[in-house]
Amino acid sequence: MFLDSYSGRHLALWATLTGGLFREGDRNRIGVMIQENVLEKRVVHTAQGDFTFTLFSGDLTHLYPGMVRYRVCVTDAMDRTVTEYFSNTFEYTPVMELDAKTAAINVLNEWERGFSRHPVDMLEYFSRLHPRCLPAAEATDVVVIQGSPRPDGNCGEIARWIATETARMGATVQVIYPDDMDIRSCIGCYQCYNSGFCTFADDMDEVFAMVQRCRVLAVCAPVYSCSVPGALKILIDRFLAYDAHRHVVEEVAGHQAGLFFGVCGRDGDANFIPLREIATAFFAMAGMPLTGTAWADGMDQRRDVRQVSGFTHEVQETVRRALEQTGSSEKE
Repeated sequence: MFLDSYSGRHLALWATLTGGLFREGDRNRIGVMIQENVLEKRVVHTAQGDFTFTLFSGDLTHLYPGMVRYRVCVTDAMDRTVTEYFSNTFEYTPVMELDAKTAAINVLNEWERGFSRHPVDMLEYFSRLHPRCLPAAEATDVVVIQGSPRPDGNCGEIARWIATETARMGATVQVIYPDDMDIRSCIGCYQCYNSGFCTFADDMDEVFAMVQRCRVLAVCAPVYSCSVPGALKILIDRFLAYDAHRHVVEEVAGHQAGLFFGVCGRDGDANFIPLREIATAFFAMAGMPLTGTAWADGMDQRRDVRQVSGFTHEVQETVRRALEQTGSSEKE
């Protein structure tokens, strides 16, 4: 009955996309990461106790100029969070008839009416919303994103060099193949800056969990049409949600390093200009410094990256330095 209005449908959609509730630890971190102001507070008295409905605004202009996040929080008499709703100004385009603040106020009004009339139904509905969190992942020293759709091509060979050097130093490694994963394209909705999670729950959650706990993140990519291959580009775009998670939920603990290795068919270092720019932007979004790169051009003629003099050593030396910079490793 309380889901018949627009804001109720919006709530149902939001619950489906983001998981609705957060675990207590996640809520506490969200409160710490963003400085908020109380815009409005209401108390509803029910047979189940008093419930407080609070509308907050949070300034995210340090991330994007003019971005403001609105949060509706319902707490019980013991100040425990029952549920939350988020919306931000970047979700709404100029041609839309709704804006973030109005949407948040609509939800505040709807929830207040629902609790006043049907508190048991409201509590039962919110109890069915499951928390959204990153999956558990074991800490891996080096995570490699092999961005070429050809697993046995030159980038695949570079990934093997990285894995070999990592193992030689007594560290652990895991290789990710974007072309083999279920990854939706970023749709630029900016909802990740509400809760710290992407609208889509797919294999990127596992990628984020691995990246969050690694020491070194290495990317291997060929030049495709002055950019990177499509599946890798989709993965890179989705790191917008990782940036949101870092700023909204929790910063990644510990020292990390980013590496980028590229190959291209034509001769000349200028062919790597697009990849250099992509690498710089990507690791900035991932919140880690880009500490090492290596490039091999002229693959149309050479064909085999193993034939590039000194390149194997350059890649493995770059990996070794990154592991040493980010912590001690056992050496054989």
